[in-house]
This record gives sequence, C-alpha cells and structure tokens, in this order.
Amino acid sequence: MGRIRRSKISRASALTLALLPVACGGGFDTQTEFPKAPRHPDGVALEPAPAMPTTRDHAPARGVVALREPLADTAVEDVIRAYLRAFEREDEPALLQLITQDAVPLGRQNGTRQMLVELWRVKMRSFEYQRLAGLEIARLDEVERRSWESLGGPNEPAKPAEMRPGDLYVRVPIATPRLGAEQLFGDVLILILRREEGRLKIAGQADENAS
Repeated sequence: MGRIRRSKISRASALTLALLPVACGGGFDTQTEFPKAPRHPDGVALEPAPAMPTTRDHAPARGVVALREPLADTAVEDVIRAYLRAFEREDEPALLQLITQDAVPLGRQNGTRQMLVELWRVKMRSFEYQRLAGLEIARLDEVERRSWESLGGPNEPAKPAEMRPGDLYVRVPIATPRLGAEQLFGDVLILILRREEGRLKIAGQADENAS
C-alpha cells in the first residue's frame, strides 16, 4: 500500500508541474542565442562646456579671468623686421598685410588707414629704400616695449590717443635713418601693435627724430 501511495503522489506532482506553465500564461519563452545587432553602450549624461570669460592682458586679482599668453620678444621683432624689409624692397602689398583694418598714423587728427598707406607710398616714391639692402637698419637689441597700463606715468612716454587697452607700444632705435642727404626713417620708429585675426599687427605708426 505504501508503494502505491508514493506512486500516485509522484504521478500527481509530475502532472501539476507539466500544467503549471500553461496556467501562468501559456508557457515560457526561451532564447537559444544572443541577438546579432551590436550592443549600444549605456547612455552618458554630457555637461556643456563651461563658458570662458573674454581673454585680456591684465585683470584685477578677483573672480575668474582668462589671461592671454604674454607676447614674446620674438613676435615683436618679427613684426619690426617685416616692416623694415617691406620698405627695403619697396613692397606695398607686404606692408598692407602687416597693418590692422583700423591702422592709423599716430598723432594725426582724424587719421585713417588710407592716410597711413598714402604716407608710406610717398616715402617709397621719394627715396631709394633698396639702397638699405645688407645694412643694419634697426637696433633690435635696444627695442623698448610698454603696455597700455604703464604709459603716461612718471618718466614714461605719453599714452597715444590711438592706443587701446591690450595694445603694445614699441620704440625701435633706427641704426640707419639716413643715406647721404636722404632721411629714410626717423631716428626712432614708433609702432602700436595689436592682435587681429590671431596675429600681431601694426595699428599705428610714427617717426621720431632726435632733438
């Protein structure tokens, strides 16, 4: 009797297990292989890049500021050399590439870019700058440079009205201002340098003669 009871229980249990999936929803779905589509990575929340403040050359020691990289001496000398080389070759297109869109002659009331270019044209028509070839024109080891903030103080040159914050004031002693009776340059070349289109360019120019 005991064996018959166990046999009935076993058959009833088996029947219950067989019918269980049907009662729960019609059977289990099985997956025999992984999907062939590539798996996409989990989503990542991206934060927008932080807004950077406008770059400047000087700033008070407070808040968040972005300072420009200081101008290297070589960058200033490259502009000086290019300016003098353009005159030596009497190359007006090369001079035009060196000046900003708002370049002016310094110390001229209502000066304009066209006025500055015309002054240079008159010089190149009047003198033979090509005679300077092979000569030392400027004393680059004596070049003086000052920021907008430093000008106008005691024992400092006056701040040109055409100069802006961030500009550079450059004084270049000229080694060969004359050839014979011809005054090719002033004794000192004055340049106002300004960044434009990622480059250092001439925003103002004047000549000074020794008194």
